[in-house]
Amino acid sequence: MNFWQLLSRAAWGLSILLFLWILIDALKVRRQYDDDFLMSSTEGNE
Repeated sequence: MNFWQLLSRAAWGLSILLFLWILIDALKVRRQYDDDFLMSSTEGNE
């Protein structure tokens, strides 16, 4: 295995870890907050 193959596999591994982190965080947020809170916005009420 040369340097570029190793670097490619490391990049794929990192992207899989980032995807799992985003997925787990999204599930945590979904459990912690309800849809009304997540969809509400106070920016238009100024």
